[in-house]
Amino acid sequence: MGVFFDYFRAATDDEAADVYDWPAGPTCPPPGIEPKDSAELKNIDPHVMMGTLEALLTGSRYEDITARPRHAATLKFSDDGGQGILTVTDEFTSALATATDDQIRAVAHPWSQTEEFWGLADPADLTELLQDLRGLTVRATQHQHHLYCWTSL
Repeated sequence: MGVFFDYFRAATDDEAADVYDWPAGPTCPPPGIEPKDSAELKNIDPHVMMGTLEALLTGSRYEDITARPRHAATLKFSDDGGQGILTVTDEFTSALATATDDQIRAVAHPWSQTEEFWGLADPADLTELLQDLRGLTVRATQHQHHLYCWTSL
């Protein structure tokens, strides 16, 4: 099964927090509301895995990245821990939005070797996934939006 992580863009924290009440995340709004521009990254969490990715992309220390106040910060979370909305830093959004295809390919292999992937990740698949996510970060940057993560068990 796994954990679902849908990354999406929104103008404000309040707008992003509203997605918590949507039936199945940012792609499934209530009637009359447009779905959010998003990317589904099943099993790729915003804290450890995205922190590691940012470290690989930027050369920054993982500890410095994860110490940022908006790194995987909780906007809204269910009491049972089954569903929530987390923030993604603007630094990550900017780093991925400006990454070239060569840079993405270069980080996909070492990222695939991290313990969180259990040795099962294909760098080519991660490259494609990151290119899709980069598109979302580019659009977020163009619209002066922030990136968020909707998660559900």
